[in-house]
Amino acid sequence: MHTLVILAHPYAKSYCHALYERVALKLEQAGHTVDRLHLDGEGFDPIMRGADLAVYARGQSADPAVPAYQARIDAAQQLVFIFPIWWEVMPALLKGFLDKVFTKGWAYEPSRLGVKGHLDHIRRAVIVTTMNTPKWAYRWLYGDAVQRALVRGTLRKCGVRKVEWVALSPVSHVTDAKRQAWLNQVGDRVVA
Repeated sequence: MHTLVILAHPYAKSYCHALYERVALKLEQAGHTVDRLHLDGEGFDPIMRGADLAVYARGQSADPAVPAYQARIDAAQQLVFIFPIWWEVMPALLKGFLDKVFTKGWAYEPSRLGVKGHLDHIRRAVIVTTMNTPKWAYRWLYGDAVQRALVRGTLRKCGVRKVEWVALSPVSHVTDAKRQAWLNQVGDRVVA
């Protein structure tokens, strides 16, 4: 299977970066082909500028990098997103990627019932997040924003039917042994 692994964390020594490396390694060891997309490392500009919005309604982007990102997603059968949850949501780097790359006509088409997704060639998406908020609090006190915005509000709307979310928490309060265990568990889970 061809997997696009997307990292949305700017710091090379972050735990998300370690997860990114482990996931790619495990996939390669299992015989998958892997396309690594480190958004900050590639210098992706997440800001929707006036020029982008001027062509947005036509399903276009003024950012010349967008067609290449869309082609990488078109080539993938599996997507893996790795990012931290900051202030209960995804980093602006990933939100901007979704805003600019998941365009009308390519990722979805408006319909009478909302949208019709075009990314149904993606067999599975796995979302791997880190956070310090306990999972129960994230869900019951803060509204489970990743589930609402990314799983249901973006990926499923765009046609990706199988979406799994692996929430690692609380990262700041676990031992190094637990972090190592999580690396192995996440690596094994994306291969399954």
